[in-house]
Amino acid sequence: MSTATIAVTGATGFLGSHIAEALMDRGRDVRGVVRSPEKGAWLAERGIAMARADLGDRAALVSAFEGAEAVVANAAMGSFQGDLDAMLAVNHQGAENVANAAADAGVERLVLISTVAVYRTRVRHRMDEDAERYGDARRLFNVSDATTDWRYALSKSRGEAATQAIAEARGLRLTILRPGPIYGPRDPKFSARLKRAMARSICPAPTVGVPLVHARDVADAAAAALERPESVGRAYNLAGPPVSFRDLLTTLKALRGAGPMLVPLPLPFWVAYDTAAAERDLGFSSRSLEEGLSDLG
Repeated sequence: MSTATIAVTGATGFLGSHIAEALMDRGRDVRGVVRSPEKGAWLAERGIAMARADLGDRAALVSAFEGAEAVVANAAMGSFQGDLDAMLAVNHQGAENVANAAADAGVERLVLISTVAVYRTRVRHRMDEDAERYGDARRLFNVSDATTDWRYALSKSRGEAATQAIAEARGLRLTILRPGPIYGPRDPKFSARLKRAMARSICPAPTVGVPLVHARDVADAAAAALERPESVGRAYNLAGPPVSFRDLLTTLKALRGAGPMLVPLPLPFWVAYDTAAAERDLGFSSRSLEEGLSDLG
């Protein structure tokens, strides 16, 4: 296994830290490229180097990427974390800066962590990588907006398109990964919501099916993409089968032997993504709910 350095933007965050660990477990040297290296002290103790760079500072990114074999472009602003201008600055302009900085630094390999939010969601339909895109403007009457911040969908769509254009123009060997909603250890959002629900005595439990994916399964796919040349020039969905909030809470109750009384809210809808390509090329698989929820703490 090559020990050449892999630079990971946003390595101190939720998914980024899992990606850094997955690469370390494969014998790679990892360099976290982050705004605040101080937050990565626990990663540094594991041997992960830290470089300071903001997504808005292309020159700093170039310096942080120099000498790396590949870049995993993971850092982004998530749903409901800011207004449209802020999200465009990070998820669109920041993505452009990362791609250009990688090329400027002589890095030829780039893995972009995108999202299934770049699709125009269709319920009760399994979407593959050629499904209709969200587009570069807000989509009215879009099902996605019921669960995903439209600002996030728009900004990530623009960022992905811009990265593809730069990769083609500058000769970057690009792989795009599109995870569904991510959960797992260190998750400050969805997993934290589950923990709050479990602390209640009575909890509403909608039955809408959501294609959750565990952070480590996404991280393993990112590491595999760097090892498998057939992934160059391709995009991959990374998602589990649709599960409901009721499924999640029922599984957690079984694991812990206690939990709230659940009040089902029947909603016969689900969203799903075809992951056959990722299974074939990246060895991707989505762990069971029992395994995925057992390590939430």
